[in-house]
Amino acid sequence: MKRVSPFSCLPLLCLLVACGTSPGERSPASSSAVPAFLNHAPEAAYVGKEVCGTCHPDKYETFVRSQMGRSFKPATLQNSAADFENARPVYDPHNDLYYRPFHRGDSLYIMEYRLAGRDTVHKRIEKIDYIIGSGQHTNSHIMEVNGYLYQMPLTWYAQDGKWDLPPKFAGGNNARFSRPIPVQCMTCHNAMPGFVEGSENRFSHVPDGIDCERCHGPGSVHVEAMRAGRAVDVTREIDRTIVNPAKLPVERQFDVCQRCHMQGAAVWKQSPMAFRPGMRLADFENVFWPRFADSTHQFIMASHPDRLKMSECFIQTQRQPDPDRGSLTCITCHDPHVPIETMEADHYNQVCQSCHTAPKAATCSEDAAVRARAADNCAGCHMPVSGSIDIPHVRITDHFIRAVRQDEVEILSAEEDLDRRRLVRMAGLIDPAPPPEEVAEGFLTYYEEITNHPGFPDSAAAYLEKALRTKSPRELAGPLIRAWFWQKRFDEIKRLGPTLRPGDVDDAWTWYRIGEAFLSTGQPDAAVTYFERAVDRAPEHLRFLNKLGVAYSQAGRLSEALATFDAVLRANPKFEEAYNNRGFTRVLQGDATGAEADFKAALALDPDAVMPLANLASLYYNLGRKAEARPYVQRLIELDPRNADYHRFLRLLDSP
Repeated sequence: MKRVSPFSCLPLLCLLVACGTSPGERSPASSSAVPAFLNHAPEAAYVGKEVCGTCHPDKYETFVRSQMGRSFKPATLQNSAADFENARPVYDPHNDLYYRPFHRGDSLYIMEYRLAGRDTVHKRIEKIDYIIGSGQHTNSHIMEVNGYLYQMPLTWYAQDGKWDLPPKFAGGNNARFSRPIPVQCMTCHNAMPGFVEGSENRFSHVPDGIDCERCHGPGSVHVEAMRAGRAVDVTREIDRTIVNPAKLPVERQFDVCQRCHMQGAAVWKQSPMAFRPGMRLADFENVFWPRFADSTHQFIMASHPDRLKMSECFIQTQRQPDPDRGSLTCITCHDPHVPIETMEADHYNQVCQSCHTAPKAATCSEDAAVRARAADNCAGCHMPVSGSIDIPHVRITDHFIRAVRQDEVEILSAEEDLDRRRLVRMAGLIDPAPPPEEVAEGFLTYYEEITNHPGFPDSAAAYLEKALRTKSPRELAGPLIRAWFWQKRFDEIKRLGPTLRPGDVDDAWTWYRIGEAFLSTGQPDAAVTYFERAVDRAPEHLRFLNKLGVAYSQAGRLSEALATFDAVLRANPKFEEAYNNRGFTRVLQGDATGAEADFKAALALDPDAVMPLANLASLYYNLGRKAEARPYVQRLIELDPRNADYHRFLRLLDSP
């Protein structure tokens, strides 16, 4: 606030921004030639794992108990791996909030609360609707509001047997109950969902765990063929009605696994819903991750293919595939149809020794005492268990097979890596030779999702300068505007934006960012045009709708603003920003009673939301209710003690 005046706080919101051959089965030699599968046709439909189980009951019965089969489920006490009986509250010191999980019968809940002395001054209870994660490492939790899915602020960490904030929620980044679950998240942690196109995180239905068709492709063509008696002798030819990853070339086998097990900054070229096993993953996405001078010291939870491909074991089998065993792939060791805990204790040693045989490698060269401490476990020494830089309280197997130095396993946070190490390049993990504009988007995605290190938008802009040597600004409008947005180069956005026709850009985010550039520089009338284009392409994206309402309000189109905020709140009655913005618009219409109710509704959801705190204090001041304004101004000062405007406001309340 420049000064305290009636309703001076404008509602401007920040942009918040495994599988193929079974063990022992031969893998085909490396080849880019992939047979045409009939279930790649657009009309091929997903039928669900229960239909698969009618003909493959043995695989079905073990798979539904596997880690992938248990990846997503309705939230019930029975389905949870977490301890709800003896749960201690988790404290977020940055936000001064406590979280306690509890159950009522079979239903699960999370309570958020704040204490002042022994008094509870804030309490919010939300029901858990879904559990995500098998429970081997974690159970995270999701709430649903009219089909919109949001991650909740508590995760159960199974290996340490404790509750804590979810990954990326600590250190002042607590999204509380508002982190959207977009389609790219859902399509890895679950079977194919009913994603509502034109939304950010709305689903018409969500399945119950990863299923057969995530690795084998949609099953309708295969089911129809089997029911019609058109079975194929798979000992003589490939059944093209369904994908058997074991019969794919090595690159396509890896694509099936690394669609979800190659984590990083994903840059999508097509919808995450469009990829099907057997297709070339690089046509759909690339995944980027920074490489440092020594990248063996850090890795993330789901980086298994990247780490495996660093291994000499993998490199040698690519150079000289064994005629009997084929190339090393994920399923050389892993059978995705069975739970990990049911594997024989010596399973992985047997896999190692199937290649490392007498006479050359029959005897381990390590000291006998070291071998004894490791129980002669090959993987235990050469694939050490360690933490990851992205998820706390978990221990995973590093899939970089090597002779491990004692000082080599060191887990650093993403920020520490950037501060302490020399960044060599941003590596494309699926397509290693991407065009410069794709590398730029990798930098931007890493910046948005993983770190806010200021150099990343600048690096993206440098790569886009290279791309502009062969492409026009209109062709690169999306990534250019995205980079300029984070660099706050709004004038450049406002020059390029008006040259774009509605048909030039299909990406709703690009139109949204153009609208933000105009709104942030005091041009709400122009901003409306671009927010409307964003909403036209994504009519159920609530953040876009909310910002369109802000632009309407600032442009004086109050009835349209109210209708837009009403639409957001009908879709999600827990959308805090929309209450604040509707309250401000009601102030402009002279409806003080309605505005007060909206500001209070926003604060009931988020007691530290600055805009409704300031707006409610301003409303009370202008209504002559100074005593009621005081606690809200005092809270603003607690949140931002150095803000001169808040202190000036408090002095106004003390004046006669």
